[in-house]
Amino acid sequence: MARGLEDVVGEVVEVLEAGGVVAIPTDTCYGLAADATRPECVSRVFELKRRSLSKPISIFVDSVEFVLEEFEVDEIAERFLRLLPARLTLVLLAKKPGKYPAGIVGRSGGVGVRLSPHPLPTKLVERLGRPITATSANISGRAPLYDPRDVERELPGVDLVVDGGLLERVPTSTVVDLTVRPPAVLRAGAVPVEYLERKTGVKLVVAGRGGD
Repeated sequence: MARGLEDVVGEVVEVLEAGGVVAIPTDTCYGLAADATRPECVSRVFELKRRSLSKPISIFVDSVEFVLEEFEVDEIAERFLRLLPARLTLVLLAKKPGKYPAGIVGRSGGVGVRLSPHPLPTKLVERLGRPITATSANISGRAPLYDPRDVERELPGVDLVVDGGLLERVPTSTVVDLTVRPPAVLRAGAVPVEYLERKTGVKLVVAGRGGD
């Protein structure tokens, strides 16, 4: 992104407000950003990824305060929120699950929530005024992409690709389900389980590995 961040944010938000899908650099890999509150926008993301709506994707938010307003947060969840921003996805119960369309809310009412250490997703949410989708920019089941040229080849239907250069190859975010007790690690990723347990004092169950 040779241009200034604010210029990039302005261009991307125009596309998002028009119902578009944009490939953006994130703190892990390239991701697909769309308005996470509009069913038609979320559906486009799933169509591009060739992913079933029965496999929910996460959302980017812009602050811990937003999480506290929109989601059920108990004392255990608060411990994990103190670690944000991080390469960490927290599954929380939405206070108003009807606000989010199919593909965002799971069958239990849970939503995967991310507060990224990368400035672009956070700025986009701030400017748009609504959460955006947080899912890898690739065909479902394929490897994450770190080169914008690969994104253009694999997903030619996206409305805009933000060229953030070649990203460092880091693991995808660790996903922790905080809607169950004990909390469950749904996907091991960039943040080690041992680190999370040490920082929060919470014993985690490693339940499996999911995909973005």
